[in-house]
Amino acid sequence: MTRIAGVLRQLLAAALFGAACAASATAATGFGVMVHYLPDRQSIADAARFDVEAFAASLAQMRASHLILTLGQNNGQYIAPNAALEALCPHSAANRPPRDLPLEIGRALRSRGIALVLYLPFRAPQADPELMHCLGDISEQKPPPADFIAAWTAVIRDWSQHYGALARGWWFDGVYNTRGISPAGWDALCAAARSGAPDRWLAFNAGEGPARFSAKAAPCQNLMAGEFMQPPAQLSAPRSELKFHLLTPLGASWGQPTPPRFTAAQVRGWIDQANARGGLFTLDLPLDDDFRFLPAHVALVRNATAPRP
Repeated sequence: MTRIAGVLRQLLAAALFGAACAASATAATGFGVMVHYLPDRQSIADAARFDVEAFAASLAQMRASHLILTLGQNNGQYIAPNAALEALCPHSAANRPPRDLPLEIGRALRSRGIALVLYLPFRAPQADPELMHCLGDISEQKPPPADFIAAWTAVIRDWSQHYGALARGWWFDGVYNTRGISPAGWDALCAAARSGAPDRWLAFNAGEGPARFSAKAAPCQNLMAGEFMQPPAQLSAPRSELKFHLLTPLGASWGQPTPPRFTAAQVRGWIDQANARGGLFTLDLPLDDDFRFLPAHVALVRNATAPRP
């Protein structure tokens, strides 16, 4: 009986999430935000100050349909626990916050009809030699060893299952060298990324610019990575089976708290073009020292996403 009740609760939650997503289909449908929240070991305790409700409310005010959130990047620091990683590399458990921020953020977003996409490098943290060695990885400029693929598959599966339906997709960075990955290795990685929610968006980023933002870098990829520092006024991409996506920072670079590089009219134009293709447009926005979006960025985005009269 308890198991049945649990299944019913999951079904109800999924239905409510779908209804909320439909209700959030405004002029900004297909517009999202990326956040490079990457604390280091010295500042990880600051995660306790992260106001999840204020953060989610700001995204709703900007009429975002999705958020790409970094679990970690290359310094070996992650913002969420991972049982598989900590079993493989027990010493890494010390480099985690006491909170499960992605879980809290995912729940706050779900209540507002905003999808959560998880960001993770495709390789082990390149600036943490000890963790790289523990996971069996080498330089990302070389083909990944089979032992690393097996270990990283376990790590991805753990997060995938842990976040389940809260995670609408994965955005894997640094997919520069995939030579030597066997079909079985790809099958395992792709299955891990889909674990817990088989219809996820899966983006694998092979690099920035017009020749790479729309590339398919993995067999199971179904979403363009979209990285484009200087997007043209008129978006274009070769015919592709991938869902259209374009991603660019509003500041001078990724996570940089500088004045906006674009006008509201430019952003609105890109959103419209992405929507016309049934795709997504994502702006990378920095956070200040209190984990809040910059007022000038929020104002510009609200202007760009406001419904037309």
